[in-house]
Amino acid sequence: MRSLCVFMINRERPGRQTLCPLTYLFDSDILEKATLTTAMKKVIYILNDLVKKGIVERYAIGGAVAVIFYAETLNTKDVDVFVTTHVTRSKTGIVHLGSIYEHLKKAGYKMEGQYFIIDGVPVDFIAAYDELTLEAVDDAVGRLYDKIKVKVFRPEYLIAIALQTGRPQDLRKIDLLTTETKLDGKLLKDILKRHGLIEKWRSYNNG
Repeated sequence: MRSLCVFMINRERPGRQTLCPLTYLFDSDILEKATLTTAMKKVIYILNDLVKKGIVERYAIGGAVAVIFYAETLNTKDVDVFVTTHVTRSKTGIVHLGSIYEHLKKAGYKMEGQYFIIDGVPVDFIAAYDELTLEAVDDAVGRLYDKIKVKVFRPEYLIAIALQTGRPQDLRKIDLLTTETKLDGKLLKDILKRHGLIEKWRSYNNG
């Protein structure tokens, strides 16, 4: 069973933001000789290629890995990738990401549960599922990972989504972002107000 993976951002050099591995604890038969940095570069290359080929309209990294672009290290088992895509919906309303799955399987990548394993890194493709996540993808910012441009959720949207889900690990993300990141207070307030999260924000601050 795969262990947690620890990511770290090196922010010491302005303009050169690089996602570096502090350590990785994946099974040795999965990562083999590849470093986590090299594997993450491959993940980002594939994400950008999905956009170029029109398989997805937009993507943005969310979750713990996105938080690390703004704050300290976090333990995480996967990379959450939110996408807007040319999806099909079943009669039950379930969104299918078949075009992504078909493309990656043809490229030789296998699935383990809900994750595609790309050079040892579990990647979870998530269709933007409500107005908040759709907006977060649309308003994502470009950051650099070892000189490769990658789309990442803004910290204000990361906070809003964490409030919405409300799990202990999500509240930890808010702790990091509010103490280690310069937030756009006006934008954050606007997001929280429009998506009905003001009361949850007050409860968090009063907790």
